[in-house]
Amino acid sequence: MAIARALRAPYPQRLLVAGDGPERTALEETARRLGIADRVAFLGQIAHPEALFAELDLYALSSDTEQMPLGVLEAMAAGLPVAGVDVGDVKEMVALENRPFIVPRDDEPALAKALGSLVQDAQLRRAVGEANRRRAANSYPMKRMIDDYRRLFAETSSLARGAAAHGQAGR
Repeated sequence: MAIARALRAPYPQRLLVAGDGPERTALEETARRLGIADRVAFLGQIAHPEALFAELDLYALSSDTEQMPLGVLEAMAAGLPVAGVDVGDVKEMVALENRPFIVPRDDEPALAKALGSLVQDAQLRRAVGEANRRRAANSYPMKRMIDDYRRLFAETSSLARGAAAHGQAGR
């Protein structure tokens, strides 16, 4: 509903919905019922969603639950501002400049306002998006993630070997 409110605003925007699933028909019907179907494009399953980020002005997240959504990290790396709900780690993930646009999960008017603020102001979108790009590069670099996974796998393997050795020694 928050997105529908933002789409009814006088600015020329469209909503792109990537992905597919059992709720798609209901979402398409909701868009028709709310009178915004002409401004919503249901793209279906996207093989390379990262290419889609170049087409966006902002990224919206309206999930009920998340932990550390990859889509938010991808949007940040693409230099996009994020309007979304405060679930999981989302508020901590984004740059400080973006945090005012992360609102309580069940506050649709606040999400509509966050979306509207970013839609209306191209300079604000660019500034927040650039802050997110810097945060993604500094806080979530690929090398750190790979190193962290290597360390985790090494520790897990070591623990498993130790447990196996202990189990055999006790026989």
